[in-house]
Amino acid sequence: MMVEQEIKWEWTDSTVEMIPFGLLAGFYGEKEVRITKLAEDGFCFRSVEKFCSLEKSFRLCFYDLKQGRYREIPVMSAAWQTERKTEFFISYAVAVQQEDYRQAVRMLFGQYDRYIRLKLAEDDGGLAEQMTGYPAKEDEIFADSFREQMDAWFGNGKNRENCEGTEQAETWKYAVMEPALALELDHPSVYTQFLKQSIDEFLADYQERYPVFQDWFRERKVERIYIGNAFCHLLFPEETTLFSMLDKACKLGLKITVTFSYVREYQLKHMEKLLKKLEQWCREENTKLEIEVNDWAMADMLKYSLPDLIPCYGRMLNKRKKDPRMPYKKGNVELLQENNLNAEFYREYLEQEFGIHRFEWESCGYEQKFPEPAAGRKMENHLHLPFYQTNTSQYCTLYAGSVYGDRSRQQLVTSCDRRCEWQAYLYPRHLNMVGHYNSLFGKDSEILERTGIVPYNMEKTRVFCKENQVGRLVLPCWM
Repeated sequence: MMVEQEIKWEWTDSTVEMIPFGLLAGFYGEKEVRITKLAEDGFCFRSVEKFCSLEKSFRLCFYDLKQGRYREIPVMSAAWQTERKTEFFISYAVAVQQEDYRQAVRMLFGQYDRYIRLKLAEDDGGLAEQMTGYPAKEDEIFADSFREQMDAWFGNGKNRENCEGTEQAETWKYAVMEPALALELDHPSVYTQFLKQSIDEFLADYQERYPVFQDWFRERKVERIYIGNAFCHLLFPEETTLFSMLDKACKLGLKITVTFSYVREYQLKHMEKLLKKLEQWCREENTKLEIEVNDWAMADMLKYSLPDLIPCYGRMLNKRKKDPRMPYKKGNVELLQENNLNAEFYREYLEQEFGIHRFEWESCGYEQKFPEPAAGRKMENHLHLPFYQTNTSQYCTLYAGSVYGDRSRQQLVTSCDRRCEWQAYLYPRHLNMVGHYNSLFGKDSEILERTGIVPYNMEKTRVFCKENQVGRLVLPCWM
């Protein structure tokens, strides 16, 4: 049995301390240990448990900043000793005499030193450029206005495919999986426009503002509208406006999803009353409404007692890692393709506890793995595209920046003049992102092509939706 040995431990006085856990992780057997000091001749770790021997090998995982992945090295202790005892933990020093270990330590020190020097000498853009190849010089190129940014995204380069008279169009006509088309009405100006215009005028105006979708709309019919904003409660329609929109949509034969954002505590009683009014409206019209739920309090209000209001798992609850700068980051994006909804037991819990089997998804800048329904269970996936939310604040940065000229002067906004309908935060063009409403959004630059919307390809749309269990595509109405 290995015991503590007499050995020179001068290296423990010249170590690099507290290497970030993301750069160096340690395991002893199945137990994770925290590496506190690192040197070429050994390392120190701490544990709440007392070790009487170190006969097993350690597994040290060194992160390679250049390759964006970990390298795991088995390490045997040449000697060890107790370095420090406290009432909370014990620190141990472990001497190592392996050359592969020394090489890994040298490489980590070199990369970490370079990172620290760049962090001190460069701004964020310069650091990202040196570390990941991020095009920092393009950070100086902005659109002149939100309108110009939207025109660049949706107003030019339609690149249509002529499907008239082709076998592809005929194949689509008899397709097994044809997704429903929905429009998301999420701010007061578009509420007013929907009420004042005929549906033909509304759709014609929409295609004028989003010309890249004209081919997509040519042989398609809008089947559903979403009413309400998933991210800001102040953009939800006034009650009279809401029921006027419901009445008009019902007369037009449109299906309806009412979108609620987070629910603040002072809103709870009002929301309970409103949900009961929506339930009463459904009974009078002999119909049902979907409710996009973005707050667990709302989910709890809906379950069991309001049978005509069908809950949908909203985008604020359907979380995953989303960032327009993802292409410049290291690592394997495939590891991000699944989230909690891919776990069957979690979907089962949502259905049993809240009656939720419909899920709202956003495109997110990379391919997702949509879950498949378990045998004998219902499931619907609805995909919102091409925008995806990355940050939302009830302390609205856009309001603070616009009203006070300082985005750091944020406060809880309980009422506003909805200036977000004509103002936005612009970011460098190459990032494909914008600060809109009380949130930050990225634009998925590939999803329109992958779904066959732009360029127009009906067969591609059918295949995408069938493979990913997507039954509905939802387009925005931002302007």
